[in-house]
Amino acid sequence: MTFVDLTADDPRLVAFHGGIYWDAFSAQHEPLDAWRASIANGLLTVRIALDGERIVGGICFERYSKSGVGFVTYMVVAPEARGRGLGEQLLRGAVEQLGGLVLGEVNDPRTGGEWKRLERFQRWGARVLDVRYVQPSLGPGLARDRGLVLIAFAPIPEPVEGAHVRAFVEELYALTEGGAPDAEVELPDRVELIQLHA
Repeated sequence: MTFVDLTADDPRLVAFHGGIYWDAFSAQHEPLDAWRASIANGLLTVRIALDGERIVGGICFERYSKSGVGFVTYMVVAPEARGRGLGEQLLRGAVEQLGGLVLGEVNDPRTGGEWKRLERFQRWGARVLDVRYVQPSLGPGLARDRGLVLIAFAPIPEPVEGAHVRAFVEELYALTEGGAPDAEVELPDRVELIQLHA
């Protein structure tokens, strides 16, 4: 297995975006041009896993410079490569590179999402932030997503301060939509970390 961080002009970026990423995230696709711009500006890392020449996995992550928070935006493993620890390997590599507080989003299983994705992350040490979160629109024509929870990936620096998470959410909204967070977003001064189970 080989891991490669893609450049903005690497043809494998098009293959990954139009392949297993597209299949896994059918409801919320970020535009390829947005990825290219973010990679070129040093804001986004797109790391793929190769089995020979075949793309069998990938992870996208970034560090938000003002808040200092790392953010895993997407992770996918091809169906034929699952069950061998590749997802955990991709995630641990990204979290190690980012350092500090690293967050991600996952569909809230309490409102219709799959339990297995969240439970997998929790087995790997992730915890749910007990806050009300709404994902900003990721591009023109895409709605805000109200069915997600924020998770923190291990190792988690504690305590998780609300001001730190609030700074990240404000920065995320400013960069994606150019405005303030959704009115439903609620971030207490001290964020509790919880586990959810079916």
